[in-house]
Amino acid sequence: MYRPKRPGAEFFACLLQRRWLPGVSVLFMSLNVSAFDTSRIEDAEVRACADRALPASTLSMTQRVEVHGSQGAYRESIREVFWRRSDTNDSRVLVRVLEPIDDKGVAVLINDDAHRNTTSYVTYSPKLKRVRRVTGESFFGSILGTDFTYEDFSYYYRVDEREQVERVDDIALDGAPAYVLETIKEDSESHYSLLRFFVDQAFCLPVRTDFIAHNGTLRKQLLVERESITDVDGHWVPYRTTMQDHLLGTRTLFEVLEVVIDPELDAYLFEEAALKRGN
Repeated sequence: MYRPKRPGAEFFACLLQRRWLPGVSVLFMSLNVSAFDTSRIEDAEVRACADRALPASTLSMTQRVEVHGSQGAYRESIREVFWRRSDTNDSRVLVRVLEPIDDKGVAVLINDDAHRNTTSYVTYSPKLKRVRRVTGESFFGSILGTDFTYEDFSYYYRVDEREQVERVDDIALDGAPAYVLETIKEDSESHYSLLRFFVDQAFCLPVRTDFIAHNGTLRKQLLVERESITDVDGHWVPYRTTMQDHLLGTRTLFEVLEVVIDPELDAYLFEEAALKRGN
């Protein structure tokens, strides 16, 4: 088990991790392994970098989440995150609220079916004692009150089969070389026309993601504090990540408090029935 001297976060599309290519995954920032599907990238250099960042098969994490509103409002919560990948590359992510007490037990379960190329979302509220699937308008709603919506996560985590991820000119971010990848969103109902990923060449992790609106403006930005990236059992973990909504003037900070690589996680933990039991 690793307890950092100073807490950090990661992309909440972050625990939501997939694989960095058909063998690559960007660590799900909310879990510790940013999740960003690069399976459609053909660039050999980026693939090689991605291969060096392959995540473990399981992971558990405790994180502190700060939500900052545009008018000074502030809300803090503590959450636990569990991630598990099967031998067939299916993956599941469970995010469950521990604090504040009024929200204890609220959870989101994410199921990524690699064979069907689909991702589904389920939420649970202990007050309502009900499991609900995220569909329709709720797909564009906030994930557990953060600046991440299910749409954001799906676009960050998975690339539509109709789309291609293209490498454009490399740049230097704060003096550190980074690959730049772009994918155009084909869905007319999407809030974004383009996603641009900046992958640090030393850590092989996305340290910045731009969500570009249809009018060409920067709508949201996911930023990793490069100084917070730490080697934990041979895996680079981004400990502090912020999602900024430039339109609404809000931001959410994800800070890792505790992380365990390759823990023993029972498959039942990721079943809907386990949500109601809370264990």
